[in-house]
Amino acid sequence: MAWNTNLRWRLPLTCLLLQGAMVVLFGVFVRYDFQADAHWWTGRARRNLSDQENEFYYRYPSFEDVHVMVFVGFGFLMTFLQRYGFSAVGFNFLLAAFGIQWALLMQGWFHSFQDSHILVGVEK
Repeated sequence: MAWNTNLRWRLPLTCLLLQGAMVVLFGVFVRYDFQADAHWWTGRARRNLSDQENEFYYRYPSFEDVHVMVFVGFGFLMTFLQRYGFSAVGFNFLLAAFGIQWALLMQGWFHSFQDSHILVGVEK
């Protein structure tokens, strides 16, 4: 069976084009919400929000657990295959990273699309 060497360039080229498209989409549509951008915080706004009242501190442990399951759990699930162990982890990281970026854009377009920008921030 003759292998086509052009196949070796299709995945990196496709990933590069997809990531370039993501950079453009994020640059055009995504803005930080006032509560998430520390640059705009004043001393008064920072003092009014305690750690217990901040939604970020409430939701972050579950966010972290899910991402550990996605990146580590699914990636290392296939490492028992001797020949495909490294590629299983690599493709899992690649797909999870693209999936998270796309999900962030979709969630913003469907839920928090205001003034033609997606607001990324901590919701109360």
